[in-house]
Amino acid sequence: MNTQQIHGAVLHGIGQTPRYEPFPAPVAGDDEAVLTVTAAALKPSDRAMAKGVHYAPTTFPHVVGLDGVGRLEDGARVAFFIPKPPFGAMAERTLVRRDVWLPVPDGVDDATAAAYLNPGMAAWKTVVFEGEAATGQTVLVLGATGASGRIATQLAVRHGARVIAAGRNQRVLDELVAGGADAAIRVDRPHDELAAAIAAAGPYDLIVDYLWGAPAEAVFAALMRTGGRPDGAGRQIRYILVGMTAGEVAGLPAMALRKAPVQLIGSGTRGQASLADAAAAYAELLQQAVAGEILLDIEPVPLADIEKTWERGGSDRRIVFTP
Repeated sequence: MNTQQIHGAVLHGIGQTPRYEPFPAPVAGDDEAVLTVTAAALKPSDRAMAKGVHYAPTTFPHVVGLDGVGRLEDGARVAFFIPKPPFGAMAERTLVRRDVWLPVPDGVDDATAAAYLNPGMAAWKTVVFEGEAATGQTVLVLGATGASGRIATQLAVRHGARVIAAGRNQRVLDELVAGGADAAIRVDRPHDELAAAIAAAGPYDLIVDYLWGAPAEAVFAALMRTGGRPDGAGRQIRYILVGMTAGEVAGLPAMALRKAPVQLIGSGTRGQASLADAAAAYAELLQQAVAGEILLDIEPVPLADIEKTWERGGSDRRIVFTP
C-alpha cells in the first residue's frame, strides 16, 4: 500500500474551491509516468472542471489542473496535459500517460512554458491548423483580449494576415494594435453599433470566436449587411467557434448564411494535430514568447495560495501556480 503523500490543490466536491492539502502520491503503472510538477497555469477550463462542466471528476477527492510543466525521472522538462484521475496538474507530482507530452526547449522558464501551453496551443490549433491563416487574408478575432484570443491575434499577424482584434480590454487592444493588428473594436457597445463597426472593418476570410452570445449575433448582423466579398472572389468565410464566455446561446438569422458564404464549425471538429506537429508548434511559440514577439502577462503564485487565488478576477494576467 502506498503511504507516501504529496501536497496539491484538492477538490472535495463539484462547485467547491480546491484546498491545498496532503494527497496520496501517484504511482506509475504500465505505460504511465510520474512527473514532478514545476508549474501549472490557472485557466477557465480548470474552473469549469471544478464546476462540473468540463472534464468533470466523478470521484472525490480529486486534484485539479488540466495541464502543466514538469520533469521526468531523467530530468527532462516536458509539458503535459490531462493527467490520469484522480491526479491533476496542480500538485507536487502527477501521473500521465507515457510519451504523451511536449518537450520544453532550453531557454524558457517553467512559468512561461506553463502559461503559454493551453492558450497558445489552442490559438495555434484554431488560427493555423484549422483556420489556415495566411498572407492576403483578413481575420477577425472575437475575444482578442483573453489569453488565447490575444495569442491568436498575434499568430495571425505573424502569418501575414490583416487582423481585426475585438474585445473589451482597451489596454490589451492598444497593445495588439501596437504589435501589428490592423484595427481594434470594442465589443461592449450596443448591438447595432458593434455590427456596424464589424461590417466596416471587413470583409473577412476567417472569424475566430471566443465569445459567442451577443457579440456573435453582432457578427451575423454584420455579415447580413455586407453579404459576400465585394471583391467578387466568392471565397468562403470560415467561422470557428472556440469559446462561449459571452453566452452559450446566440441567435443565427437564416439570412446570415444565405447572404454570405459562411462555414460555421466548432474548434476541434477537424480532429487533432499529430504530437510531432504540436511539439514543433509549441517550441516555435515559446521561442517567439522569449523573443518578445508574442506577449502574455504572467503572474507566478505559490500553489499554497490556491484558495485565495482560485476565484480571483479582474486581472488580465495568466496566473501560474508553482508547487
